[in-house]
Amino acid sequence: MIAVAEALKHIAEGRDFDSLTDVLMDLSSEQATCNPTGCPYSIATLVFHMWFWQDRWLKQIEDIHCEPFSGDDSDFVDVSAPDWEKTRDDFFAGYAKLREAASTRVVFEKPTQFGDTVEVLILRASLHTAYHVGQIVLLRRML
Repeated sequence: MIAVAEALKHIAEGRDFDSLTDVLMDLSSEQATCNPTGCPYSIATLVFHMWFWQDRWLKQIEDIHCEPFSGDDSDFVDVSAPDWEKTRDDFFAGYAKLREAASTRVVFEKPTQFGDTVEVLILRASLHTAYHVGQIVLLRRML
């Protein structure tokens, strides 16, 4: 699990690429909610999507019941400019919880609600975040 904790740290703090703070904190609400031509999502929508899955996985790790995901695109919502800062801050708060779970959990092999272990959910969250942060970096270049 040390490797997963390190991956989360490198995504958050940057090492071989920009940190989460560098990628997200300096965006205005207008920039974050803009859909560049030809792109299906804004940066704010991607951050909401990352938070949505992060929140589900954290709930499963904490043994909080989640309904099965319906696949209805409720994880990709249009975030309005006034909601950008809350969306971003909720994502950062959840990411801090993931990092804490990766560093402090004792039982990583414990199965969660849908069968994945705690370790697998934390790994999925780190990979999912890295994937979408790459998209966000590209969207920033298109603004």
